[in-house]
Amino acid sequence: MKVNFKVTGTMTIPDDVVFHQDILNKLYALEFNNKMYMLQMCLVAESPDGEYEMIHQYNEMEEHNIKNVRYDAAEFEEIIEG
Repeated sequence: MKVNFKVTGTMTIPDDVVFHQDILNKLYALEFNNKMYMLQMCLVAESPDGEYEMIHQYNEMEEHNIKNVRYDAAEFEEIIEG
């Protein structure tokens, strides 16, 4: 079985951010605080006893029977506040 998912939202970042764009001028990463920030899929698995496990690597997803994960879109969009 397959399910579709979409995540959207906003975040406030420092004004001195450096934007990183790919060859198609799509914004794929933000740089500030001496770190690069990129969007990545992450699942949180909760067991009945309340334990949490963050799943974000391909092999971890396969261990949880999650296969063929595909991004339709994972990019930042700059919002100009006026």
